[in-house]
Amino acid sequence: MSLVTVKDLSYVYSPGTPYAKTAIHDVNLSFDKGEIIGVIGHTGSGKSTLIQHLNGLIRPTSGQVLLDGRDIWAEPKKIRQVRFRVGLVFQYPEYQLFAETAYKDIAFGPVNMGLPEDEVDRRVRRTAQMVGVTDEMLEKSPFDLSGGEKRRVAIAGVMAMEPEALILDEPTAGLDPAGRDMILSRVREYREQTGAAVLIVSHSMEDMARIAEKILVMNEGRVFRFGSVEEVYSQPEELAAIGLNVPQVTRIFMGLRQNGLPVPGGVYTVERAKEVLLPLLSKGGGAHA
Repeated sequence: MSLVTVKDLSYVYSPGTPYAKTAIHDVNLSFDKGEIIGVIGHTGSGKSTLIQHLNGLIRPTSGQVLLDGRDIWAEPKKIRQVRFRVGLVFQYPEYQLFAETAYKDIAFGPVNMGLPEDEVDRRVRRTAQMVGVTDEMLEKSPFDLSGGEKRRVAIAGVMAMEPEALILDEPTAGLDPAGRDMILSRVREYREQTGAAVLIVSHSMEDMARIAEKILVMNEGRVFRFGSVEEVYSQPEELAAIGLNVPQVTRIFMGLRQNGLPVPGGVYTVERAKEVLLPLLSKGGGAHA
């Protein structure tokens, strides 16, 4: 049984009014613990609406979200328990910080789970260390931290609940390359240490190629494609038709192959490009020596 299953899910904003808009239509998908799934699609494709259903922030107009096979809305009064198991980090989560110290902000979720004080402290310090928040930073007001540090505190606050599924909406938005790499590496580390499922909404096709194992493509409120990185990215014409492009390095390698150079397909990251090109360049250098 999958950890989370979405069945025939649809959602209409402002139903019964002249402003009614169907945001997602008949979405079906499932994912399990340990998977990292990248969610991509142009603005307005339904990505954010979909992920807000997964922990009960939005109630479906029709269809179901199942957690371990059980409808999360079967007992509406217990929806809070679902949110402890399926943690959602909003885009620009640092705007949600409010406590006197970073420590208290990270502790907010575990405290509301009713955990004992020593367990709360363990979780705060463990997740703070995981995302690079120092003991000194924990004692500071979150408003005295830099933008990247605030982002890490906010993400740690959700991780501290140790959800079985961690969902992040554009977690690297607005960060420089070093900050982006740090966040993605910490998310991968969280999956490795906890075995949780991870869903990441992103506009960066290359970032998703680096971290994700599966790609969910949303278009006009529907699932356009859902499969491995190879299955999705190997169809650049289909992606281009809905306004998406495979990573630039992939397009370069496609051009090299079209011109008869002996390079493989399936190159989606700069790191993989280096692995492929360096041996070829080395052989070429030896041929001319």
